[in-house]
Amino acid sequence: MSTTLKVSDPVPLVGSLDEIYSPAGVLKNGQRWDSLATKFASVFSGSKPDFIARAPGRVNLIGEHIDYVGFSVFPAAIEKDILMATRVTYADSPADKVEVVLKNTTERFVETTFASEYHSTDGVQLLNEGDERWANYFKVAFKGLHSHLPAKVLDEKNAKRPVKIEVLVDGTIPPESSLSSSAAMTTCSSTVVLEAFGARELIDRKEMAEVAIESERLVGVNSGGMDQSASIFSIPNHALYISFYPTLEVQPTRLPPSTPDHTFVIVNTLVVSDKKVTGPVNYNLRVVETRMAARALAKYLGLKAAKDASCKDLRGVLETYFNENGGSGHIQTEMENSAAVKETLDRSGEEAARIKVLEEKVEALYSSSTLQAALPRSEVEKLTGYSGDSFDKEFLSSFPIRADAFELYKRSKHVFTEALRVLQFQALCKQHQTPASDEDDGKQVYSQLGALMDGSQTSLRDLYSCSCDELNQVIDIAKRNGSLGSRLTGAGWGGCTVHLVPKPKVEVFISAMRSQYYAKKFPELTKEQLEDACFDTQPAGGACVYKV
Repeated sequence: MSTTLKVSDPVPLVGSLDEIYSPAGVLKNGQRWDSLATKFASVFSGSKPDFIARAPGRVNLIGEHIDYVGFSVFPAAIEKDILMATRVTYADSPADKVEVVLKNTTERFVETTFASEYHSTDGVQLLNEGDERWANYFKVAFKGLHSHLPAKVLDEKNAKRPVKIEVLVDGTIPPESSLSSSAAMTTCSSTVVLEAFGARELIDRKEMAEVAIESERLVGVNSGGMDQSASIFSIPNHALYISFYPTLEVQPTRLPPSTPDHTFVIVNTLVVSDKKVTGPVNYNLRVVETRMAARALAKYLGLKAAKDASCKDLRGVLETYFNENGGSGHIQTEMENSAAVKETLDRSGEEAARIKVLEEKVEALYSSSTLQAALPRSEVEKLTGYSGDSFDKEFLSSFPIRADAFELYKRSKHVFTEALRVLQFQALCKQHQTPASDEDDGKQVYSQLGALMDGSQTSLRDLYSCSCDELNQVIDIAKRNGSLGSRLTGAGWGGCTVHLVPKPKVEVFISAMRSQYYAKKFPELTKEQLEDACFDTQPAGGACVYKV
């Protein structure tokens, strides 16, 4: 069933691994946790850690590239995660700074050390290159949380003020795989900082999530907030419906019970997608295009607040449009002119109908085939009402991008249709929380969920242009071998796919993926590498602290 999660709760302290993983996950990870504690002792002067912090990666089931536009998403934490074994040395006399020593079980991430004064983190510098760059995720978490730590925690009279924090990092989330290894690193680092400074119970998860979102942006990625929220708030056996407007809210939601059971299979294309490197032409460019699209739509709708901060993204344009035109009562007027809006209202509710209204406004704005194509800057200036220096300041100053033309119609169309699919997906889950009366009913529900995932992939491929040949190939194989719904997950341009598969077909599905994709494209992979590249997963718990 669907439950309410208190975002005001702190990151929890757990007493056993079955509070985090499924029974199979406990078996797989138990030895890893023990080995990490033992390895910590071997690399840090023989003493075991005080605690182990954990943060999971995530798979987004549906709702891609819309969190940074303000619309809701539907991810789930996975059992692959980042662990940070940590030992804290506290001051026994007045001290003015803390030293952080970071080591990693993966050799290519070399040891790094940095120090910070208690009253300021200005001395903590981020690195743009080199083998120590991985430490930036810990540094931005440290810098981001510093101003949120209660004064009593940083007071020089506080006997529990740390002077050294030693950390050994271990991760099972493949980097650049679109399973949010970066957000898990930021989240786990934040958890370590809070626990080390004795502030875990003083800062709630909502504040922590907001800081983590802003912190990761310092590394150069315009993250929307889904990844950090999924890593922080997840609970076992639940996906998360995460909404960002008007404020961050999280609603854990179980998938419908069925016979047979269904599960999600993750397939990694092993094509590296590094948002930090390709951002100017891929990820960050899409963010900028959606902002241009928001200003263009606001201008077309004649909104009084068209150039205000409230219309900076497409969600803001939607809210402003209905606020300026009579709120929910305006939907009734729109329904009289659109059978599609009425049908959406009847089937999926008012929020979905509002989104459908704006989708139709997008079609009206870009009714000309010329406007539906990539547009030069001169045309975008006409549509948005921004030109010259004001155009540069509004759209080109936040993140570096490289483009000669901009796709406003396709990005707008994707955002509104994808936001609608999220609501439809959640509604199906909520409507079917009791066991189906027969097997056919269960199949029908999961066929509908799968169709929404397929629709998402089509939109991501054709409208958002963030798929690639390997992603398309994996999805074709999946659809021939038992998947009810398949889509890329994460930013795209490589990385992972997610597939909805009846449990009895999982073994055949994975076998087909190994023989038809991996054996041909990556024949050198070991058995262990294949298991890491293609696996089924159950929704896992979120960020936590385990006292050793």
